[in-house]
Amino acid sequence: MPPRPLHHWFLDGARANPDGVALRINSTLWTYTELDALARTWAGALVRHGGCKRVGVLAAKSLESYVGFLATLYAGAAFVPLNPEFPAERNRAVLAAADVDALIVDPAGAAQLDQLGDLPLVLAGEQVPGGVVPDSRDAVVSLPDGSPDELAYILFTSGSTGVPKGVPIRHRNIGAFVEVCLGRYDVGPADVFSQVYELTFDLSMFEVWVAWASGACLTVLNRLQALNPLRYVRSHGITVWTSTPSLVGALRTRGALPAGSMPGLRHTVFCGEPLPVESAAYWQAAAPNAVVDNLYGPTELAVACTGHRYAGATTEGTVPIGEVFPGMRCALLDEDGAVDPRVGELCFTGPQMFGGYLDPANDVGKFVELDGETWYRTGDRARLTDDVGLVHLGRNDNQVKVQGYRIELGDIESAVRAAGPGLDGVAFAVDGTLVAFVTGPASTDLAAVAKRLATVLPGYMLPKHLWRTEPVLTGNGKADRLALRAEAARRLGLSLS
Repeated sequence: MPPRPLHHWFLDGARANPDGVALRINSTLWTYTELDALARTWAGALVRHGGCKRVGVLAAKSLESYVGFLATLYAGAAFVPLNPEFPAERNRAVLAAADVDALIVDPAGAAQLDQLGDLPLVLAGEQVPGGVVPDSRDAVVSLPDGSPDELAYILFTSGSTGVPKGVPIRHRNIGAFVEVCLGRYDVGPADVFSQVYELTFDLSMFEVWVAWASGACLTVLNRLQALNPLRYVRSHGITVWTSTPSLVGALRTRGALPAGSMPGLRHTVFCGEPLPVESAAYWQAAAPNAVVDNLYGPTELAVACTGHRYAGATTEGTVPIGEVFPGMRCALLDEDGAVDPRVGELCFTGPQMFGGYLDPANDVGKFVELDGETWYRTGDRARLTDDVGLVHLGRNDNQVKVQGYRIELGDIESAVRAAGPGLDGVAFAVDGTLVAFVTGPASTDLAAVAKRLATVLPGYMLPKHLWRTEPVLTGNGKADRLALRAEAARRLGLSLS
């Protein structure tokens, strides 16, 4: 299928299921027809006030967010998600970097407006004083076809310098991903998708656009609701669940999902972090009828570009990341930058690959030319196997040097997982001292874990301190490494700069 604008995938779902529920937030429902009409009204306001190229959507997971995405595309512009929970200073920097010329807000986002400096056009509902209220009399009728090479959205990731990096994604990039997913999952108007991730996190693009492209219902869950999948899978009839592995690890620690408790789930999609085999098995036991799919991919490759369907037995500690998506190609580079057929840094090229960061300075070292083509360097290491495809080996930047030894922190974390049932670990080198946090059952014997590590790791790789902790997660359900590293420094009596 030729590349198409992103909003055309929503229109496909609307044609397939015009009176079906497109969006559910708590007990409030909007059909595809209703959501389309609202988006046309908000798009009309954007056009009426001079048009725009980039629209910031400063809103929680509220109606304004989802209508804002659609309305922006209907107006021929690109949307830029912003999170009202982020510091105003960060949001101000994103607005400036993205050159946003209009802003859509909800009450949560409006609370930050007076801290954002000079503002562009602000669209808001009647409950937000000072904003332009969209008028249905100005609703757009004709929607832009646009070029597949135009921007669909810009997401900002955390840069290594502390300055957010803008990742512009074009219609052809995200459209290629949506098309692959529709072929990969047998979803349609009868399905109900969970919407767990924050909208500034790229995995939310899977939830929103694959749901809408298939005419399914998108069911929005807040952070607390996402921690109780058993209740909401049952009460909302969710058939497609998305999650980070750390979220499942937290549920496994609490024993929150009895075997067979979610028989109505058809698909579960994990992404964002390595998926421990025990977490996959735990979820599969709770959702025996679900296909458990482990995806891999950075924001720069339009959400995900490889996948592996969990089938039980594996010799790896984590579920493989599997086969490369149709249309995408993978290469592995060794430490000298030469192609290695088996092990190395993951590099990709293909229709999902973005064209470069918003700030070209961030492109340095992130691309490589192979056989006359440009490839994106992910910074992740992998091994190619004959039976399960790619196996993730950790990050290049997860390598530390302690007492002259080069150590992969991922190797320590894998050893912790293998040290006992239900265990997971996060390792750090803090001021030259190796430490690791261990999550698992309350009865975990850290002395036994240390003894087990000593049988599989050389002495220079053994953490000096093992600390048990309850799972500490970010708002997107990943292990909060920054918070844990700061806690490690506190326990060591150090100050992190």
